[in-house]
Amino acid sequence: MGLALLALVLQLFQAVLRPLAIAFLLVLITTPLVRYSKQKHIPVWLTFLGLIIVAIGLLILVSSLVSLDNSSLAEEIPRFREKISQGSGPVLKLASKLGFGLDKISAEDIGKIAAKGALIGLGAIRTLLSELLLAMILLMFVVQSRPAFFGMVERRYGADELHRIQDKLKKIQGDVVTYFGTKTLMSLGTAALSLIVLLLFGARFISVSVLLIFLLNYIPIIGSMVALVVVVMIYLITMGLSASVGWLFLALLAVQVLFGNILEPRLAGKRLNISPILILISLYVWAWIWGVVGMFLAMPLTIMVLVMIRHTGKNGKPAHDDSNQAG
Repeated sequence: MGLALLALVLQLFQAVLRPLAIAFLLVLITTPLVRYSKQKHIPVWLTFLGLIIVAIGLLILVSSLVSLDNSSLAEEIPRFREKISQGSGPVLKLASKLGFGLDKISAEDIGKIAAKGALIGLGAIRTLLSELLLAMILLMFVVQSRPAFFGMVERRYGADELHRIQDKLKKIQGDVVTYFGTKTLMSLGTAALSLIVLLLFGARFISVSVLLIFLLNYIPIIGSMVALVVVVMIYLITMGLSASVGWLFLALLAVQVLFGNILEPRLAGKRLNISPILILISLYVWAWIWGVVGMFLAMPLTIMVLVMIRHTGKNGKPAHDDSNQAG
């Protein structure tokens, strides 16, 4: 009952709690930067002000590219339906003979599905970027209040409790930084190689496609496949239905398999070896609580919970820990 009530509270106040959760994750990620700033005698507020300025610049750039491509895509969909219709006949007939039951699907249906998928993906990206900007503003206040929080804990509960909390935060920070570092590296690699593939195939609206691939790759298991389907659908409504669609799908799928199934497990190692069933459950739960943004945050939030459970035993004392593995 307590967990159900907590989930309802998180869902009810998501407009406030989501940016706070993102801000807390940013605290964990930017802690090494804060330490470096202190070593170089650079004011912390100046460091975060620079980060905010860079984030605002990137947000304006991405928003302009996305808005331009999105409006162009919406305007050009009707013009490409005829091209889809001309090339879809043989493919749909073959699919019907193979028993896929696609004989009732029209070119207009394909265009609507592609447009809706692109709009949903772009809408989620806008929401995430806007909340990320708000979280960076909250980040300055969270960082400034952290010494006061630690001082309050030490005065009220003693130095031992303070050391226990700091040790737990270090473990959480290590696993979260490992996850985001690996995911960011893999997302950049996937997006860069996908960009080359899209250029070779002469695709249009490449900026939207690459942005979707990069960001949706942060959603484990299903995110990369959703991005792949949406990108192929965008290519379909702009270039028409032909054999090149299938080759593009196979090429982008090979990129996803290379980075997601071969390179990422080797880089992350066993430290973040979390059960796929637990990943799916966490995706479902956080998607129900916070929507698409919750799916982006599902893994780091789950890692935090697992580390807290793993390193907390009876009476609030750390449990026996013989591994750095988060789950």
